[in-house]
Amino acid sequence: MNMKLKTAALLAAVALFATGASAETVLRLGHVWPDSEIHAAAAKKFADDVAAATNGEVKIEIHGNSTLGSDRELLEGIKFSSNDIWVGGAGVLSTASETARIFTLPFMIRDVNHYNAVYGGPVGGEITKRIRDESGYEVVAYWLRGPRWLTTKVPVEKPEDLSGLKIRVPDSPVTVQSWNQLGASATPMNFGEVFNALQQGVIDGQENPLSLILSSKFSEVVKYLVRTEHAYEPVVVVMDAGRLAAMPEDQRKAIVDAANGVAKAYASDEVQKGEQTFVKQLQDAGMTLIEPDKKPFQERVGTDFVHKTFAPVADLYDSVAAVEAPNGQ
Repeated sequence: MNMKLKTAALLAAVALFATGASAETVLRLGHVWPDSEIHAAAAKKFADDVAAATNGEVKIEIHGNSTLGSDRELLEGIKFSSNDIWVGGAGVLSTASETARIFTLPFMIRDVNHYNAVYGGPVGGEITKRIRDESGYEVVAYWLRGPRWLTTKVPVEKPEDLSGLKIRVPDSPVTVQSWNQLGASATPMNFGEVFNALQQGVIDGQENPLSLILSSKFSEVVKYLVRTEHAYEPVVVVMDAGRLAAMPEDQRKAIVDAANGVAKAYASDEVQKGEQTFVKQLQDAGMTLIEPDKKPFQERVGTDFVHKTFAPVADLYDSVAAVEAPNGQ
């Protein structure tokens, strides 16, 4: 009898433990940045806010610094459940969605105010919907990332100055075709190879947000910092659309609200504060700032080029151009 009671008690305890365990949903979030990076810190705030909003029912485990793979592997991993959330540069979505090519079109976004009006308004909603329909991925939030600048070994003040220059770019059809159109010789290359390639004269320049230009110490191998600000590629928080939709409504709301709350505001504030600091730090490191007239560059990769070369997203490109941003937004 006592043995039966002990057995029943043990089974009850196991059942209670299982019930309690099943009440906690654990989501694995992957990104490629070190903990010190702005968006890595934003991801931590996102995770903390989800836990607080759900009283611990949803726990987000963060795996940064590429521990679960590259951006592309992390995006694909969502479909195979090796991770549940990916935070990274939106252009990576173009491997799964034609619409996602919109994120890296040159000179499409005019400034931060325009960025906020686009991705925080109806056009951003349409982009999100199309990506969901094409790929099954849900863009839960768009976080601000600094614009991309050009760094070169020789001065670049107009498109003609790019002629013959090998400019390293990510391995993206949009980016390669755009820089070739600008007159450069676009050279796709893994980011980890860029410093040595600049140092050895394999390439003549590269383009990236200021934070990466600074942290990668490109000031040691190139002299000129060119304020092209040619692309505002968002950082996106992505989940599988079906998985998110299947979650209880309160948990789903907690995730969406947290991704678009304190974490998003933190990323925006830190990026904008950093832009001015980064320029000064790079100048102090010996780089010469060039502020060219952007209009000649914009004209080479403007509406005619986009409509001819990237027809599937031409309508969205036109919609983005039509968005007006109130002053101070």
